[in-house]
Amino acid sequence: MRHSNAIGGNLFSTDAPERLKDMLEREAAKYPFLTEAAKLVDALNLQLDDLTDPTYKKVLDRATERVVQAIEDGTIDERLDDVLTELLSFPVAVMFVTIKDEPFLSRRYALAEAVRVYFLLQGEERDKLAQIARDSFGWDLKDSGERYDGVLHDFRLHFNDYLRSSSSFHEDKWKLVNRIVKNGYVLLTQREVARLIQGEVETLIKEQVSKTVKINLPEPLQRCLERISKVFDENRQRLGGEDLPSEVTNEAFPPCIRYCMEGLLAGRRASHMERFALTSFLVTIGMPLNNLVDLYTSVTDFDPAMTQYQVEHIAGVRGNRTKYTPPLCDTLRTHGICRNKDDICERVKHPLSYYRIKAKRLAYQRPQKQP
Repeated sequence: MRHSNAIGGNLFSTDAPERLKDMLEREAAKYPFLTEAAKLVDALNLQLDDLTDPTYKKVLDRATERVVQAIEDGTIDERLDDVLTELLSFPVAVMFVTIKDEPFLSRRYALAEAVRVYFLLQGEERDKLAQIARDSFGWDLKDSGERYDGVLHDFRLHFNDYLRSSSSFHEDKWKLVNRIVKNGYVLLTQREVARLIQGEVETLIKEQVSKTVKINLPEPLQRCLERISKVFDENRQRLGGEDLPSEVTNEAFPPCIRYCMEGLLAGRRASHMERFALTSFLVTIGMPLNNLVDLYTSVTDFDPAMTQYQVEHIAGVRGNRTKYTPPLCDTLRTHGICRNKDDICERVKHPLSYYRIKAKRLAYQRPQKQP
């Protein structure tokens, strides 16, 4: 990250191009992580002081909204009625998150932007999706069109790219031994390719917002940052993000959640409270929504569309936009879900408190790397 007051130069490390006539602003607004989008922003050579002009108020408002939506909803909606505002708001939002320098906010914002991309890519033309994968991430991705077990596999991805991109996915369906591999290529549906790209985008944005940078913001931008800080502070406890591990740590799950998870994997018919407790817990600790939907639909006969709707409702993406956190231990006990209590259970009143304590204990017990 270059330390200057230019929006493009401050947030992207690309050189301004000489010609941009082949760049479609709409595509850049949809996918602002693209190299071409970064070049387009750089070419405008906007300075921070330029954004104090009333002309750019919509950009500041949208940038603030992007971060606030990430905090409150866990995803960011699509606004393509004003493509220039949408395009410019992304680097400004990245700047706000970077300056805020809160690890949980950085992770949540990166995931929210990536989820937005995931939903867009599922409705994208196949050739466009393939172009994004190849140009942005260097994938060896080709058309397939092969059908196995009644499932159309739109693409085939070289196994080296697949292994790298799916390395953080822990569900059995993503393990190479469980995939169809032909001549060194892994067969994938469009939805699966979109999910892999989501992971790449999340990593990319997380790297952008996790770098330390100090900028003296002009007053209008400072007010936007203050609003973001206020919303973040108001939602921190509800989100359960404070002191949670940066990665989902299965070994730290409380016994009640393990009971729900093991029942799901074993095919046991789960009660409504079990499904709600498990889903709200996994959403809160950072499991991507589509991963959670995949988990349910891969081990049960749940309808994928209905499952996705229910998961997104609990996550606050649909319905009344309220993100639900797991029930208290007393509630789980009333519903017969409190099982196999251990010493930590005696000290806490909420599953997330157990998760924090157990994760810290596990981290302490791991051998420390030698310098």
